[in-house]
Amino acid sequence: MEFLEPILTVFSGIKTVLLALIPLGFLIFIHELGHFLAAKRAGIKVNTFSIGFGPKIVGFKRGETEYKLSWLPFGGYVQMEGENPTEQTGAEGEFGSASLGQRAFVVAAGPAVNILFGILAFWFIFTVGVDHHALGLIGGLTGQTFGQKQDGVQIAMVDDDGPAGIAGVMPGDKIVSINDNRISNFSAFQTKIFTNPNKPLDIVVQRDNNLETLTVVPDAVPNSRGETGIINVVGSTDVLVSDVIDGSLAAQAGIMAGDQIESIDAESLYTVPRFDPGIWKTEEEWTFKKYQEYYNKIDQKKDKIKIGILREGEQQTIILPVTWQLIIGVQKGSTADKAGIQDRDVLISVNGNAVDSKNLYDELKKVSDKPFVLGLLRNSTEKTFTINPSETSNKDKNTTFFGMNWATYLSGMNLDTPLPRYNVFSALAKGTETTWLTVTSIARTLKQLISGEVSPKYLSGPVGIVDFTSRMFDSVGLASILFFVGFISVNLAIVNLLPIPIADGGHLLFFSVEKILGRPVPRRAQEIVQQVSVVLLIALFLYITWYDGISLFDKWRN
Repeated sequence: MEFLEPILTVFSGIKTVLLALIPLGFLIFIHELGHFLAAKRAGIKVNTFSIGFGPKIVGFKRGETEYKLSWLPFGGYVQMEGENPTEQTGAEGEFGSASLGQRAFVVAAGPAVNILFGILAFWFIFTVGVDHHALGLIGGLTGQTFGQKQDGVQIAMVDDDGPAGIAGVMPGDKIVSINDNRISNFSAFQTKIFTNPNKPLDIVVQRDNNLETLTVVPDAVPNSRGETGIINVVGSTDVLVSDVIDGSLAAQAGIMAGDQIESIDAESLYTVPRFDPGIWKTEEEWTFKKYQEYYNKIDQKKDKIKIGILREGEQQTIILPVTWQLIIGVQKGSTADKAGIQDRDVLISVNGNAVDSKNLYDELKKVSDKPFVLGLLRNSTEKTFTINPSETSNKDKNTTFFGMNWATYLSGMNLDTPLPRYNVFSALAKGTETTWLTVTSIARTLKQLISGEVSPKYLSGPVGIVDFTSRMFDSVGLASILFFVGFISVNLAIVNLLPIPIADGGHLLFFSVEKILGRPVPRRAQEIVQQVSVVLLIALFLYITWYDGISLFDKWRN
């Protein structure tokens, strides 16, 4: 049946793309629905309500309006009577015959609905709870911070051999400004680095209540769109005890889930140290080297380490003996689940060979298509379970090993970034704040585009957005997908409000001029400006799509 694999892969890809188009089509739908409802409210006749452009796929007419779905899904429109200046006759029910306030209301309604959807989407996310991937995505796209030790941008880890390390940046440093531009969040910091490869940057850091200016030259990383800058640093987060095994050394020492870990052996923690087996897969990633070094530093102190914790505002020091456990998590209905393996079992061997965080993947590589035996510890009792690869369950996730994943616990405790929790009211406030931060992030990007600091080739058009959305459907949870859809909705609103003649903002600009002059902008002038704008926008669309296509080709080739 191997000949079917390419065919199934193609159908799977088509399915994923179609899934990605659904939320994007929904955003277009609610945008045009805003225009439609506002026009109806204002007494303006609506001739066509279309999702997509080009020839009609399906449609029907109800009353005065034809509703249709068209072939090109990257957009949509509401065509109102007398909307085009050349078609206006002055008759009642035409767009041009409506009052200036009514026309502005109709035009602004589309972006307003997209902004409202963004707020509601973010509200829902924060109400039901976010996962770590969603937190990273929200922080990366908006600059919003969760679980940081202080306001601003604090550095947690630095590659000693990277641009920042060579320049003298240290863990715990707080970034104040870059080239005299104030840095308020990690997103703005990353953008500044990203857009300045091989260019000296004067970075002001706050260290021990003193300010120091360091000159950092970001390395240039080539990609399909050109070059981007990196300096090899990681931003800070609080470190929380997310889980403690009953009866473990950590539990016996008095450590509790929810404790904030501030230091280990008097060395301050600025981010979560990773101990899981994944850090030993490669030595090429500098962050993995840092995690490995920290693991080894703790591992060498087999007797005891000092844990500095913060609990309900009170600092404590706890002495903790060192031991490691590979704690298993099991996917329901998976091969491992059917074999009898349970959550929180401790993995101790593979085919009789003892395993730990360091050598686990080396031992798993030896597993073939023949049955293999896992040695586990459950309630201090050793057990063995046989896994038969030929009986693999279709419930196994691609990110698991026969339905299993594992976390490395230090003396019975797991460390993680705290996940924020909100009630319905605080979630609404957080959702509104996230919407505002999204708007400011977009405004910052537009400013950099206008100033020439960022090239348009780094933007993503419909093709790039569909690709990114489709990949998210394959790998992340609902919170991340919903946030990204809400983020795109706010983007759609802001882009439509730009003073581009054929966009909603262009109409509002004409209305503003009409208000000031006391008469409409001459039709001929509107037509010329709109025609020129269409040509420029088509050129920009093709330009961005070209680079989106190159990026997709590179991903496919690799």
